[in-house]
Amino acid sequence: MNIIPLPIATESPIDMGFMTYLMGHGTEITLGVYSWLIKGADKNILVDTGCSGELIRSTGFPGIDGQTQEEALEKIGLSVEDIDILILTHLHTDHAADIAKYKNATVFVQKDELEYAKNPHPTQTGWFIIPPEETKLEVVDGDKEIVPGVKIIKTPGHTPGNQSVLVETDKGKVCISGLCSIQENYDPPQQMKDMGVVAIAPGIHINALQAYDSVRKIQDIADIIIAPHDKKYLDIDNLP
Repeated sequence: MNIIPLPIATESPIDMGFMTYLMGHGTEITLGVYSWLIKGADKNILVDTGCSGELIRSTGFPGIDGQTQEEALEKIGLSVEDIDILILTHLHTDHAADIAKYKNATVFVQKDELEYAKNPHPTQTGWFIIPPEETKLEVVDGDKEIVPGVKIIKTPGHTPGNQSVLVETDKGKVCISGLCSIQENYDPPQQMKDMGVVAIAPGIHINALQAYDSVRKIQDIADIIIAPHDKKYLDIDNLP
């Protein structure tokens, strides 16, 4: 199997400390907002929907429009109607805003993520998407194999029911991280490594310790890690 990044929007400029807890403040970076198509299974599997730059701007962040879900899928010969499975790593708007477009898909989400999205803490009001009533929801409680070679693993901390996706490929296990993160979260700068820092918790979290532990869990189980907001995937057509 392989993974195709589908860039939907960007956020720029963003302070790096927004992504790397207590580190990197004062450094401006660009973030990518993506969907991820898993190819090679007997079903068309999409991870996350991304969202428009316009919607990102409406939440107070510097969103820049890229392409729609329909345009991104059309470039690889698919449509929203062709997606059989949609895995939502979490229900933040920039990962789940376009659920309603995938009317034929079974949508996988963690039980406690769905419960929290319906009644978030006031500091996170407006951050979460509630799946429409007509959504074909598959509510998961923990780790679950979706199809042979594609597995959901629970990675809480960024949100209560955050989940990541582990994909078997000919180059090893690739993890599409569900934690809002960039490459530095999994591969800290050398000066940090020299201090003994092996991982950096996501800057946005409901539980920093739990989020850090989830980063370490991903490091332990994956041969290749896809940090879902790293800008490098804006220029990559195929993974790994």
